[in-house]
Amino acid sequence: MLPAVSSRIRLGVALSERGRRTRRRATGTGNEGPTRADLELFCAELSRSAGLDVVGYAAPRYDRLLHRLEAGEVELAWLSPVVALAALRAEVSPIALPERGDSAWYWSALFVRADSPLHSVSNLHRAHAVWVDEESAAGYLVIRAALDAEGFDVDRGFERQTFARTHDAVVSAVLEDPNAVGATYFHLDSSGAISNAGWGSAKVEVLKRAGPIPSDVLAASSALEPAVVAALRRALCESPSSALLEAGQALLRARRFVPADPAQLAHLRALERYLIRARSFARR
Repeated sequence: MLPAVSSRIRLGVALSERGRRTRRRATGTGNEGPTRADLELFCAELSRSAGLDVVGYAAPRYDRLLHRLEAGEVELAWLSPVVALAALRAEVSPIALPERGDSAWYWSALFVRADSPLHSVSNLHRAHAVWVDEESAAGYLVIRAALDAEGFDVDRGFERQTFARTHDAVVSAVLEDPNAVGATYFHLDSSGAISNAGWGSAKVEVLKRAGPIPSDVLAASSALEPAVVAALRRALCESPSSALLEAGQALLRARRFVPADPAQLAHLRALERYLIRARSFARR
């Protein structure tokens, strides 16, 4: 029997500026990414499934979201792999991971549109590099660390570099410019073939792969009661309603949710090798 919860449970998710302003559901055809409406729908379905009162908090950045989680200002937070590493060092408990392919981890791809004149890493000195943001594992950190490991100068080797802030916006920029190269995520199926990717059905050429990268993490504040954490895990991972899964697909692009177990967390900690390398080239 779940104990009575005296107050609302706040679930924080980092959204883009446009996503925080937009009150309607994302269409999935533009570059806006998930919206506040998607967050509110997910919270409503999670509330119904878990028998709790869950409300959304749209955070401007992951670092602010982690700060609010550690301070007890939000009880739950969806954290990127990079930020989740910091959370695991604090008194924060991982609950679940979204599964977007056939597993709870993914890869990073450096890609161009199919008719681009950029056919290899050796051509990147002529490229406009488009990244997601400074905290994106698949859209920035991991692929840059992999390029750096090959001896490519990630700070000065491109013609120019910009941040698009969402994976959809990166893809749009690459598809519009034959001299643009972008980084985004992809998933592999059980045979090792790409099952889905940030570019969807668009025709692209992958110049480089790096990974694997563990999925992002739903983390709980230490202030949240164990019985409540268990109820949330059951609702997401054991008996999710079709409506909750549909809302999770819209907000997090998650096919389903899996419990956070030692195997997934080991992959998360393995990500540190990329972050160490990323910090080393950032200091140059």
